[in-house]
Amino acid sequence: MREFFKNLKEKIFGKRGLQRKPEPRPSSVVIKSSAPKISEWVPSLSTRKDPYFIQIGFDFGTSYSKCICRDMIANKAWVHLHPGSDGHELPFLIPSTLLIKEGMLSHVEDPKRHYPENGLYHLKHVLVKVALGYFDDSALDPYRSAIGPCSTRQLSGFVEACALYFLAGALGEVREEVKHRFPGFGMLPEDYMAVNLAIPVGDAEQPEVNKLYQRVICEAWNMADQMSGHPTIQLTELELLRKRNQAKLPRSLGEACLIYPEVSANVQGFVRSRVSSPGIYLFSDTGGGTVDQSVFIFIRQDQGELLTYLTGRVLPLGSSHIERRAAESCGETDCLSLESWREKKERGEADYELKKAKEWIAKELNRGTEGTLAFAKEKLFVKEQLNDIRVIFGGGGHCEHPYKNAVMCPFSGDLFRHPVAPDIVGLPFPRDLDPHETRWMRRLNVAYGLSFEKSELTRFTYPKDGRTPTPDEIWRRHKRLGHAPSKEEC
Repeated sequence: MREFFKNLKEKIFGKRGLQRKPEPRPSSVVIKSSAPKISEWVPSLSTRKDPYFIQIGFDFGTSYSKCICRDMIANKAWVHLHPGSDGHELPFLIPSTLLIKEGMLSHVEDPKRHYPENGLYHLKHVLVKVALGYFDDSALDPYRSAIGPCSTRQLSGFVEACALYFLAGALGEVREEVKHRFPGFGMLPEDYMAVNLAIPVGDAEQPEVNKLYQRVICEAWNMADQMSGHPTIQLTELELLRKRNQAKLPRSLGEACLIYPEVSANVQGFVRSRVSSPGIYLFSDTGGGTVDQSVFIFIRQDQGELLTYLTGRVLPLGSSHIERRAAESCGETDCLSLESWREKKERGEADYELKKAKEWIAKELNRGTEGTLAFAKEKLFVKEQLNDIRVIFGGGGHCEHPYKNAVMCPFSGDLFRHPVAPDIVGLPFPRDLDPHETRWMRRLNVAYGLSFEKSELTRFTYPKDGRTPTPDEIWRRHKRLGHAPSKEEC
């Protein structure tokens, strides 16, 4: 694939006058049409000789998914806007929630509804539970209720089918937009489209999780055109479609679909920036279901940038746990109650139940962050290196309290000889997106990082690949010995 991409770029850029002009984007948040504009530089179908290469970066989120696409030849990216999101404040958000009623599966289009009746939510989080065999986890309760008494195998198959349905429907819409922007896409045999999907470092390094995600994204990519727009479908019909498609999965799917660590995607723009500096970093990403934390060392080599992960952890402390704990304290965890508490949380209301829930999150995240740092310190040959750590925050659920305060608290704790005050590093705004879209970047950093072709993505090593130093390999500061006076000096 690397050679294919290289030859494709040489073919285009080797010809003078054929560099494509980036498509202008709207200057207003209001979207007048869900159909994207067609690029001015697109040649007529009868004269086009140069292939298209589109890379899709899909951020599969617990509550919302986001997508950025890139024309690899022009090296110009754009934000995919969810069809039907006209007038929405954040039109790029794709709700990651499904509905099931009387065996019929459909997609929730209203981005304001997180916990609808008959809803199947937090699908990304649930898929990991299934991969690891945690079938008793409460996150699976809505899925158990939807299909009734069942075996673990049946429950696992149902969750996998839901993930496939959601991803295929969303990716189908993205592919339709690409074909609208690039008329005649697919008419040349060299026209190519690929997708990168991210999962947390702590999940990605576990073979069971990585394997399941790889299987689901490949199958979803193969069914995307059939499932575009999430047509309402019977579960039995979906199963038949899956069987027919599984019988003819192209071998090339593995090349077109990549699973990549979420933190690496998040900092892709950062490590490419000239203002970024090598060193040790803690990344804390607050999502709907989890807080994903990683400590990594960023270095530059002749071969390019490298992220060496010391630790990667997935803490079940995402922003949705605030409304869930508030609801549990009142003894009501039905959809209506969860939705009510979520809305209060979003409005910043100071109910006692929300306050207590945030205090619990802060306490657990303080403890969890200290664990993340402690695991990282074990991997360091020079323990004092941890004193120079810098912090990066990300995720749509990040806020001052409880998340930022809790993460910063351990730096004054017992893990350090003296309290340290690490710098908080912000992620740069990319220059290859329209300025109108960069104000959304706090929610789009993962999708943006995934929009690069896989051979161009920053290299990394998983925590499990790093060796813990033996006691005799650990560098220790030598104590200075005091001067012993001689007899002549006495």
